[in-house]
Formats: sequence, C-alpha cells, structure tokens
Amino acid sequence: MAIRIPADITDAFSHLMMVGLASILEDDDSGRHCMIRWIDFRHAELTISDDLDMEAVSVIVSNHAERWSSMKALQSRGDYTVSDARDAGKSSSMHATMSPRLSALSVPGGWEKLSQDREAAIDDLRTWSDYRYFGALGQPSYWSGERSKKLWSDAGASRWEMVTRNQGQEFVQGRLLPLAQKVAERSVQAVQDGLMGKDIVDEAGKNSATSRTATGLHAPSKTDNARAWCALMGVSAFPTWVCTSAGNDDRDPSTALFQLKGPIRFAVLPITDKPWTVAKYRSVVRSSALAEFGIQQKTTTTDMTTISSAADWLREKGVCACVLFNQFVSDNASAPERWLEPGEIIPL
Repeated sequence: MAIRIPADITDAFSHLMMVGLASILEDDDSGRHCMIRWIDFRHAELTISDDLDMEAVSVIVSNHAERWSSMKALQSRGDYTVSDARDAGKSSSMHATMSPRLSALSVPGGWEKLSQDREAAIDDLRTWSDYRYFGALGQPSYWSGERSKKLWSDAGASRWEMVTRNQGQEFVQGRLLPLAQKVAERSVQAVQDGLMGKDIVDEAGKNSATSRTATGLHAPSKTDNARAWCALMGVSAFPTWVCTSAGNDDRDPSTALFQLKGPIRFAVLPITDKPWTVAKYRSVVRSSALAEFGIQQKTTTTDMTTISSAADWLREKGVCACVLFNQFVSDNASAPERWLEPGEIIPL
C-alpha cells in the first residue's frame, strides 16, 4: 500500500522523518520492506510491502516508542565524573550512559565505568535497527586528542545530534527519552493524526512556538512529537565514522552533514521521485558522490558548466536533485545552538 504523507521537501526534518518512519516499520517485521519517494514539494510517499494501512502504521510507531522508553539504553545512567573508587560519593553529576556527548568525564575511572555501562546497554539491544541507531549516534571519544589540556570527547558524536549543551543538557536524558515517553502515552489515533499532519501536538516541548523538540533538524518551532520521534530515528541512516583529527575543524565525522573551513556548515540530502528502499537511501547518503556534490556546490565560485562525475553517479542511482541546508550556529561560544535552515534545491 502507498501512503501519501505531508512533508516539506526543503525541510531536513521531513527527510529524516520519512526514512525514520520506514526504518521503524521494517524494524517491526524483518520480512517487511518499505520504499520512500517524493511526490511533490509538499508530499512524500511511503510504500509498504505488506499493505499496512495508516492505523496499523500508527500502532507500530506507538509500540516502538513504548519499547524504547523502557529499554536499558535510554534508562541507564551513572556518575562518570569520579576518577576512582576513593572519589565515590563526592559528585552527584549523573549522565545518561548512551548520550554521545558528555562533560567532565574523569580519567581513568569515569571512562572505565562508562565503557562497562555502555557495553551492558548495547548487549540489551534487541534489533538490528537498535544497533544501527546507536552506532550512527556515536559516543564520547577517548581517541580524538586534547583541547585546552582536556580530552575532546565530543569529537566522537554525530553532528546530527544537535542538543544545545547548556545547563547540563544531553541528548538521551533530555530529549530522546522524554520524547519516547510522550509518544508512548498517546492514543493510536493521536499518533496517526500527528503523522498525517492533521494535528500538531508538542507535549515534550510544552506546545511552545519556540520548542526545541526538532533538535536542530529545523529552526525552533512547535513540532508534533510523533513526527519528531520518527525524524530522530532517521539519524540511523547517517553513520558516524571514527576521526582522530579533532584538532582540526575541517572534517566532520557524520554522513551528509559537513563542517569545512570558513566555516562552511551544511547538510546535503538526495531527492528521488522513484521509490527507494531504506537500504538504498542509506547507501546513497553515505556515498562519496553525495559528499563531493555538496562540497562542490558550497565551495565553487563559478557556475559549473560541465556535469561532474559525482552528479553522473547520483543520477544513475535515481537522484533527480539534491537539497543543501545551511546550518545556523548561534554566537554563544560555550554552548552554541545549531539548526538546519530551509534548504535550496539543486537539480542534477
């Protein structure tokens, strides 16, 4: 069955929502296959191999959020600021174990405890999609060297994780877990109304016009929680790779979201009007061709009159255009806020 879903082609949130929703449905049944494509600027299409209707889709999303709200990877937390057993009790700084960016991690005791707790949480994961998600999200990095004589642990985190790190905020405890809980508390009809854009309810963001529920996938605004849950699950399509050059700001560890010298910060996502499997979407977004196309568009100073090999490859895969999203970064040096601005469509 093909389901037409309201979505904005110039909004990165909509792109991740579609791939996240398809991923959730495939996660529910290993024999199910989903395909996604863009119909026009305001609608995307989800085709499901076993002909689920929208009510059944909403049940699966609700069950997925409920399962995640209680699983160890979201519930686990610990004090990773103590350096050894003698310091136990001296700190009350609790962190979510699976958050990819944590502060004040101690050496060596805090890192050792974090590693043990992460292994236990990972062992508790149930599906390939669970593993893929936390692999893409990244983790605090002990391998990326130092800045200001401190380990630069944030270098191992996905740049798609854009929670503002003020007042001790962190992604899993402050955003992912509360969102899962709010979606799990909804009725199936409320989940369906949210997914289909009939009703925008932002429980996690208290329905504020400046809600941060979208977590940087678009500018602060009231965002439906069921759609946001799917969008944050969409991060699983964008792997993070290990980078040992944390001293440089010209390399990004995350698929399709880049930081170049200048600074030039942007994301690039493909548009297809042909049905793609989720696996194909993942393969295209992590391709060197998509990266090269985006970087070429953002760094060239003249009109390109010849078609690049990157564009040729993308066209062969069914990409009809790409969307480039500039990343806004606030001027708060200690805790900058980031979000992706409305995108520019670049036809191939």
